[in-house]
Amino acid sequence: MKVKSPSEADILIQKLPSDMGIHRNPRKGTLKAPKTLLKDFSFKNKVMIDEVFPDEFDLEATHKRIEHNTRDLLNYGKPLLSIGGDHSVSFPVIKALKQEFPDLQLIWLDSHLDLKEKVKGHVSHDVVVRELLENGFSEDEIWFVGITKIDGDEEEFLEDHDLRVFEQDELQKFLGEFDSSEQSTYLSVDIDVLKQGLAPGTGYPDGELSLEEVERVIETVDPNHADLVEVAPPFDKENRTVQNARIVFEKLGKTLV
Repeated sequence: MKVKSPSEADILIQKLPSDMGIHRNPRKGTLKAPKTLLKDFSFKNKVMIDEVFPDEFDLEATHKRIEHNTRDLLNYGKPLLSIGGDHSVSFPVIKALKQEFPDLQLIWLDSHLDLKEKVKGHVSHDVVVRELLENGFSEDEIWFVGITKIDGDEEEFLEDHDLRVFEQDELQKFLGEFDSSEQSTYLSVDIDVLKQGLAPGTGYPDGELSLEEVERVIETVDPNHADLVEVAPPFDKENRTVQNARIVFEKLGKTLV
């Protein structure tokens, strides 16, 4: 059920349409993902839906809008569920949360590390975690889960940093080792962590996890806040990506309450 006031809501949903964070790939299809995913969606809980409209020409300005809006929503003390958009939109959200909750740990459920270096000074979708390491996160506060692709420059970065990386065939190991304890937890879900047949509508369909495995991660992590990103409806086939993304979205909503 949709409500108009944040104080009435169980969950605050933040729509973050964007495709400007994608710069190495011509498959830009994430701009309208939030609208597509939420169209005719049946909410089981009371939700308030907010939206941050992107600056069409300035990614940094868009990130500033998102960070400001996130800070405003955090004043209500409710779980925050953000929907992208490309993965760059997660950066200002997580940055704001880390400043609000210094003990925040991050679970990066993705087929990619997103540890590449910035190009032209932009926090694009593939550099987010490296930037977060420079904005409050320590190496032991980040867990990578479902990884299938590691680029050469990322391998070099890993050699110099002690980061926890669980590749797609190490899921059981992650589930056994992860302990949320008393820390605040943020779960960022890139839809490309799913097998290509389950999520063809994304920029880099490199994932190997099943829908059931992703749901198990969500249950185990039991996040305080979360996001779902990188759905690209124009590249979808038979609406499979949108349908499965909605299942993930619903699971996140149930877990956050």
